Amino acid sequence: MKLSVIVYCHNIGESLERFHVNLLNNVKLLREDYELIYINDGSDDDTLLALQVISNHSTHMKYLSFSRRFGREGSISAGLEHAKGDAVILMDGNFAHPANVILEMVDEYKKGNHQVVASMKVENSIVKKTKKNISEKIVKKFMDLETFQIESDFRLLSRKAVNAILNMPESNRYSKGIFNWIGFKIKTVEYEVTSRVISKESETKKLDLVKNSVEYILCYNTKPLRFLSKVGLILIGLSLIFFICMSFKVVFVGVRIPGLYTISNLIMLFGGVQLVMIGILGEYLGKTYYETKRRPQYIIEISNYDED
Repeated sequence: MKLSVIVYCHNIGESLERFHVNLLNNVKLLREDYELIYINDGSDDDTLLALQVISNHSTHMKYLSFSRRFGREGSISAGLEHAKGDAVILMDGNFAHPANVILEMVDEYKKGNHQVVASMKVENSIVKKTKKNISEKIVKKFMDLETFQIESDFRLLSRKAVNAILNMPESNRYSKGIFNWIGFKIKTVEYEVTSRVISKESETKKLDLVKNSVEYILCYNTKPLRFLSKVGLILIGLSLIFFICMSFKVVFVGVRIPGLYTISNLIMLFGGVQLVMIGILGEYLGKTYYETKRRPQYIIEISNYDED
């Protein structure tokens, strides 16, 4: 068995060497063949320099440095495309994902699980409350499949799972949706983290949840488009009811001068609804536009793969 560990890096130059030593010590306990792949996602600090220094003293370590920041999705794609292992682990290089959990993840993989997800075990934290956030409930109303999740990207993928992901050519990617869409047997392991990590992750969790929710809705189903049709039918029904009520009022009460308040509010209501509908259609059109360009998900500027 060969294990590939893909580490996402962005502006972590100061702590990268300590992280690498900790990761190396845990991976060696497995007594398996391994490779460490670091992805530098357009860092502004000395992350690239730290990677170059570390690679000079580690034969199992490779790194890819992007020409600019392409985001986590591009980094995941780059790592999976370069990984050669029978099992592949995705993790962050900022100590948010403890390396010692890798031992348990590999044990679960050997039991036949194609995906092993590492989830934080937190009793009373903002992260736990975020999982019950009302935005998640709203998002699920727009889904065709129960594949939405807010777990971290800290997970192990078997070679079959990796190959299935690599066979998906789209450029508009939401990895957490892809991980569940491909199927395969999934096992969850829990780990405890320090309050420092909890505070750091909880600051961005809510914003990430909203952003990822929108990405998932637009990338994985067309239910919002059907929702627009329902809204249109509801508005037609309301307008008919309003017309009938006004007709009865004219017959039994008499004609009055129409009120500016009623007219202006109706215009704003229907105008706003139309703009929202056009905006949703525009988002889908924009996704299609970017897909047709077929641009690469990342561009590598510097890599020690060239030295082989």
